[in-house]
Amino acid sequence: MTDKNNMTEQTTTIAGRGSRVGAVLIDSIILIPLLIGIAMVTGFWDHLISSAANGIPLSFNANLIAFLVGQSLFLLLNGVFLANHGQTIGKRIMKVKIVDMEGKQVGFLKLYSLRYLAFSLITQIPVAGGLLALVNVLFIFGKPRRCLHDFLTGTQVVVHG
Repeated sequence: MTDKNNMTEQTTTIAGRGSRVGAVLIDSIILIPLLIGIAMVTGFWDHLISSAANGIPLSFNANLIAFLVGQSLFLLLNGVFLANHGQTIGKRIMKVKIVDMEGKQVGFLKLYSLRYLAFSLITQIPVAGGLLALVNVLFIFGKPRRCLHDFLTGTQVVVHG
């Protein structure tokens, strides 16, 4: 398969599972401390810890705020890389990128809305969301090395330079 967005001919190689996991870990190592910092500065952390200690689930509004802050931070960190290169920071470091099945760059709106936002929303559903998130990730062990979000979006993750 050839990357038609480049002038030079390249063979598209599906990214290995290790590089994909590495990219997710790098993204998480960057994102999670920032989210915790925001939660601590805003006082949300104390509310979260207090609720958890007392066995009280977070309200819909608190969950919504946490979700929106998380998505906003994800976009602030990765939006430009996703739009211009089909990469998050972790994917960029691991030298992999997201492309369509012909090796072409995927539009930002499709990439974000189907690959990231849709699955993030689904994971908010108690129990079923967590199970679907697990199934999504386990799909990478299939022969095509594509997660459910790749099938939904019509994407694949490939080695990039």
